[in-house]
Amino acid sequence: MNAQQESPQQLQRRYRWQCRRGASEVEVVLNDYLERYFVDDDDQDQARFARVLECHDVDLLDWFTQRSEPEDPELRDFVRKMIRRVADKS
Repeated sequence: MNAQQESPQQLQRRYRWQCRRGASEVEVVLNDYLERYFVDDDDQDQARFARVLECHDVDLLDWFTQRSEPEDPELRDFVRKMIRRVADKS
């Protein structure tokens, strides 16, 4: 079964392991997004999250601490959205 055939819940379970990272700041953002938003997001945002998981920890740390941003505009917008949503704890 490939990613297109997996339900959001199945993807969420698989991605949970991929959220384990060397930097706790990165893990916090990834896990919070995954647990709070992933299942209810549309297919495009779920695919963007999968792209984020493919990125290097160093880049993710810089993006999530807002020291830099992704060069790809689509990924940049999604990372901004992730940060904004994770920061909103309501």
